[in-house]
This record gives sequence, structure tokens and C-alpha cells, in this order.
Amino acid sequence: MSMSMKLMGAMIMSASIGIVGGVAGAAWAAGEAADVPASVAEGKDFGCGAKGQKACPMQGWMKTVMQSATTSGDGAKIASALDYVASKPPPGMSKWVAISKEGAEKAKKGDIDGAKASCKACHDLYKAEYKAKHRDAAF
Repeated sequence: MSMSMKLMGAMIMSASIGIVGGVAGAAWAAGEAADVPASVAEGKDFGCGAKGQKACPMQGWMKTVMQSATTSGDGAKIASALDYVASKPPPGMSKWVAISKEGAEKAKKGDIDGAKASCKACHDLYKAEYKAKHRDAAF
């Protein structure tokens, strides 16, 4: 490979690293997997949720309301929080309401572990998609 071709390749790689950013860009340029935020990967800057940014609407609500309810172990608080979640289904997430309502019913009956299991089921099913598509939506 000629010197000018090597130089051109280095310039393109440097520009790519600058565009994608930091360690993730270096990993990308080296052909490795990297944890790139969904907003970067999709080209959308949500302006929230990333390190050093304000919390996104649902993220903030989860950290204050839901975390407080589950930490307390209070079935009524957990049920209320899950009923609220059930009232906010994002488009295309067809099991969101059923999972939330099932968890709320378990919490009302005192099955706190069952209610928390519904939270995990919803997170496993929808968290990545929600973060990639709806993280800046009002909640």
C-alpha cells in the first residue's frame, strides 16, 4: 500500500473516531463492539439520560417514584405505581399494559416478589427499545 493510501486511511479513521467519539469510536474503528448510546447509534440526540445529562422523563420517574415504592416493600405504593405505568403504554409495545396490571394485582395481594418480577419482565422485553425510541417522551 502506498504512503498516500496509508495516510488517507489514517485520516478517515481519525475522522470516524472523532464523529463517533472517544473509546466507543476507537472500538468501532478497530472493528470491535462498543457500548454506544442508542441516541448516537441512531443519530438522534435525546438530550437526556446519558452520563452528565438530566434524567429523561420516565427515567426520572422510575428513579423517584417506582424505586421508592419497590424499596419500601409497600404493596399499595407498588400497585399504584404499576397502575400508572399501565396507563402510559408506548406505541407498539403491546404487552406493556398487561404486564403492568399483572404486577399491580400481585402487589395488591402482597406478592411483592411477584410484582417485582413483572417489572423485570417488562424491562427485559421493552427497556432497550424504549430507550432507543421513546426516552425523551413525556411520562
